[in-house]
Amino acid sequence: MDYTLNPEAAKQADNMFSRIEEKGKYLGTLTRAEQIVSKKGSKGVDFSFKTDTGATADYLTVWTHNGEGKQLQGFNTLMAIMTCLRVKELKAEQGEVEKYDNDEKKRVKVQAPLFKALMNKPVGLLIHMEEYEKTAGGTAWKPAISAPFDADEYTASEILNKAKQPETLAKMVQALRDRPLKNGSVKPVQTYESENPGAGFEDTEIPF
Repeated sequence: MDYTLNPEAAKQADNMFSRIEEKGKYLGTLTRAEQIVSKKGSKGVDFSFKTDTGATADYLTVWTHNGEGKQLQGFNTLMAIMTCLRVKELKAEQGEVEKYDNDEKKRVKVQAPLFKALMNKPVGLLIHMEEYEKTAGGTAWKPAISAPFDADEYTASEILNKAKQPETLAKMVQALRDRPLKNGSVKPVQTYESENPGAGFEDTEIPF
């Protein structure tokens, strides 16, 4: 067969095995959804994400509860991810998964408690870059989840409200901002999710 140069395809070749380093809308799969507990007892889920073009992001951490069991903002994010993937219940089970090792500077295979129901299914993530203080001093930037959406670009609230057309994501992309440290705290980000996707999360109200 004959070939004609496709500049966009050529650019995507450079993305293979690269890391996500700028805010934007990405389609891909969650390659790791690991149950984690912090030293202070906070509970959450740590994700690895791989885009359809091969770029990756690791340590996309969503904290759902603090050490006292109080629900955190990350709980809403996890409920939204479950909604976008049409998952009603999560149970952790041991499994082998690849994870980026900061010391070895490469991806290694590890055993971990995983929420496999969230893994290796098409999903979209709206990602922003977040500035953080490094333990050795100074600051750096890392990707973080702003909101998930499904493969058809419906957000969690649209799925739960049985929306006929996906309209929210475009507004969220326009409002997406990176989050620099400001006086030791992270600036809040505007969101267009109209309600808490985790509220009223009962079978009678779930359209899947």
